[in-house]
Amino acid sequence: MRWVSDDPIPGWVEVEFEDADGVRHVLADKPPIFGGYEQLASDTDYPVAVLVACEVLAVDADRVRITTERPSGITTVDGCTEFVVHRQQLVES
Repeated sequence: MRWVSDDPIPGWVEVEFEDADGVRHVLADKPPIFGGYEQLASDTDYPVAVLVACEVLAVDADRVRITTERPSGITTVDGCTEFVVHRQQLVES
C-alpha cells in the first residue's frame, strides 16, 4: 500500500488486503515480514503485491479461516490476527 517511515531500519510499510466479507485490513511492519519485500522501499511505486505468511485454521468451501499470528506474529493496526479470506487469495509455499 505505502511506505510509512525509514525509521526504524529497514523502514516501515503498510499493506492492505480485503477479506472474504469485503472488509479492508491494514498490516504495518518492516518490509522483510512481507514476501517479495525486495521491492519495498521508500522510492517504490506503490501499490505492489506482497505475500503475508499465515496458518490455515479451517476451510469451508471457497472460504478459509487463517491466522497471521503464526508464523509471523503480525497483526493489523487494530490488533486482529484471524481473518476469513477467499481460497484464491492464498498461495501455497
